Amino acid sequence: MIHLDQVSFSLIHSGQKLSILKNISLSVAKGEVVGLLGPSGSGKSTLLALLAGVEQATAGVVQVNGVRLNGLSSDQLAHFRRQHLGVVFQEFHLVPTLTAWENVALPLDLAGLPGSRQRAMAMLEQVGLAHRANHRPTELSGGEQQRVAIARAFVGCPPLILADEPTGNLDQNTSQHIIDLLFSCVAAWGSTLFLVTHDPQLARRADRCLHLVDGCLEGSQPCG
Repeated sequence: MIHLDQVSFSLIHSGQKLSILKNISLSVAKGEVVGLLGPSGSGKSTLLALLAGVEQATAGVVQVNGVRLNGLSSDQLAHFRRQHLGVVFQEFHLVPTLTAWENVALPLDLAGLPGSRQRAMAMLEQVGLAHRANHRPTELSGGEQQRVAIARAFVGCPPLILADEPTGNLDQNTSQHIIDLLFSCVAAWGSTLFLVTHDPQLARRADRCLHLVDGCLEGSQPCG
């Protein structure tokens, strides 16, 4: 599902080259759940951005679900994201002017797929929020907003889910519910899950964990 070969990413800041990621090589199998751990500033979010095609690697090869992302145009990358990815963020990133079902239906509408409302409602039913379908994000709790975000990520049945601190803004009880929901959706749809987390409860649920320190991958190990 994911193959990175000697991937680096750097920026020029005030005339100086800043190396964010350094010679990252890794492979993630289809259906695998991988946790990415590391201190703040180690490059975790940048690595997710490369996998999502939001940033382009400075060097090396980035391949996701058989698609080589290096050198693709903005339109090609947008098409790749619609076809292959679902994303869950720490900050939810719901559109505030849209209702819950409209937020869930948005990826389907952008892809021009039919039956978006019916599919969105069915997905909200799966996450236990059908009764809140016509509420806007400001009318939902943090846990409810994250459930809507999970429904939106899975509604198109993507082969890969990227999750960036999905429980970071939630209390412990709500976090446990969101973790259970996320993993039940992964099991139901057979998706691969690649997640960034500081949450030990969440990390323990992964098949293995990668550790990123100062832009370097320090290997993987079981997370239990």
